[in-house]
Amino acid sequence: MKACVLLSPERLICKDIPKPVINQNEVLVKVMACGICGSDLKYLKGENPWALHTLGEHRDNPPNMVLGHEFAGIVCEVGHEKYARLLNKRVAVEPYNTCGACEFCRTGRYNLCKDTIHIGHGAGWGEMEYYPGGMAQYCKSWATHVYELPDNISFVDAVVLDPLAVAVHAVSVSNFKPGMRALVMGAGPVGLCISSVLKAHGCDCVFITDIVENLLKFADRHGAGIVLNSLSCNIVKEVMSSTGGLGVNRIFDTVGKKETLNDGMRCLCESGVFVSLVAGKNPVNFSLSMLSGERSVTVSANNLYDDFLEAIRLMNTGKIDFGKMVTHTYGIDNVKTAFDTVINKDVTNAVKVAILPWE
Repeated sequence: MKACVLLSPERLICKDIPKPVINQNEVLVKVMACGICGSDLKYLKGENPWALHTLGEHRDNPPNMVLGHEFAGIVCEVGHEKYARLLNKRVAVEPYNTCGACEFCRTGRYNLCKDTIHIGHGAGWGEMEYYPGGMAQYCKSWATHVYELPDNISFVDAVVLDPLAVAVHAVSVSNFKPGMRALVMGAGPVGLCISSVLKAHGCDCVFITDIVENLLKFADRHGAGIVLNSLSCNIVKEVMSSTGGLGVNRIFDTVGKKETLNDGMRCLCESGVFVSLVAGKNPVNFSLSMLSGERSVTVSANNLYDDFLEAIRLMNTGKIDFGKMVTHTYGIDNVKTAFDTVINKDVTNAVKVAILPWE
């Protein structure tokens, strides 16, 4: 089968590799669409965003990783007859599984399990010739981790479900309440999804910022909120002015720079919560006075399985309508062009790019 294989940092190629062999707890998915995530760009550079964000440490990536975790397709094989009902079903895949035995797993915080096995990330598999990922014509998954797609969600739409689940989890972590005001920093796919989840949960005042004009135009066209270009305006001044000096109750930072932390905290009202969705080694300037008035800073990591189900429900009911977020699609042989399109989004006008393995 054809697959997009990361041989080593900056060496991503399309090549023929063996089709995955499944065990009795797995199914084989014929992949129809797979999104390119911001984390895929970091893996391409040799970083390991999952380890940094969940474990707070760098872990080297293994060679021969098939990238891609935002994927959907058709179940074409099952490992045991008890999963026969899944055959030929249209599904989206929850791309990670955990040990089930550690303290985190046993207390419902399995998204923090240190022994996570992750499709498209290489984590937890041990040594393999090729590590499974969704940027391939076939990908294996745990039978318990495929979710049937409603008829009105296309395979291309479904690649947005993973970032949407991440957004659902971030809003949950923030303990958002209807009527609160919010600031979303970064208008990429996750930021756009957070804005949509906030609105679906009763947020009437959402600010969304970015420096890429194309993303801001997309956000504006789709009603993501009050759009602000952080290069051409003073974010703090605009937010405080628009809220009568009150600021916002919740902030979601998908950028992860010292500037977004400092500007965000200046926009945060008393008892407000700042949620970071990015972890890295870059230092930030932080004063404890930023936490005065019971302000708090926390991190949202990955998502829970029911967040993925909620993402499907929100998209299916029409409360989230970001099917047009996928602006570019490419056949699997054009993986380099696809990644270049994402990397140069300020020129290509890309919002979300998907690989179609059978085109």
